[in-house]
Amino acid sequence: MAIPQRNALTQTHGQPLIRIAKVLSTDTKGQVTVQLDGKPVAAEAATHLPPLLPGQRVAVMLPEDESPLITAAYPLAAGVSAQQGSGERMEAAIGFDPSTGTLNIQAKQLNLQALGSVEIRCGEAVLRFTAQGNVALHAQAITQSAIGPYQIEGASIDLN
Repeated sequence: MAIPQRNALTQTHGQPLIRIAKVLSTDTKGQVTVQLDGKPVAAEAATHLPPLLPGQRVAVMLPEDESPLITAAYPLAAGVSAQQGSGERMEAAIGFDPSTGTLNIQAKQLNLQALGSVEIRCGEAVLRFTAQGNVALHAQAITQSAIGPYQIEGASIDLN
């Protein structure tokens, strides 16, 4: 009995094929070009995926009579960098270290958007942003410092 190859063209019971590909480029509309079997192929990325980076390996579903769909992405290896469309180099966007339980997110810019609020919590310390434009910080102690000018502005400022 022959052992099937990793990317062998096999399809069982009408199920779509899943293949491994490499991201070549992405655009702002979600269109991704991947290298599949040595050829560039246009594909769409599933909405649950983080932004894909050139050089990243992905799992591509090849349904019959439909465009390829990227359903999963492998993280870039630690220390491996990818090149953005602008020619700028960027480190892997997301990495998880299971030995320490640390999630690392590295990007030129990080945008988080919520419809109601965003809360960052560690133990008893809480930083909360609301859709109404309020920011609340609750902590046992707060330390602030600045090397350059430190400016505080507000319609009114209450100190104790």
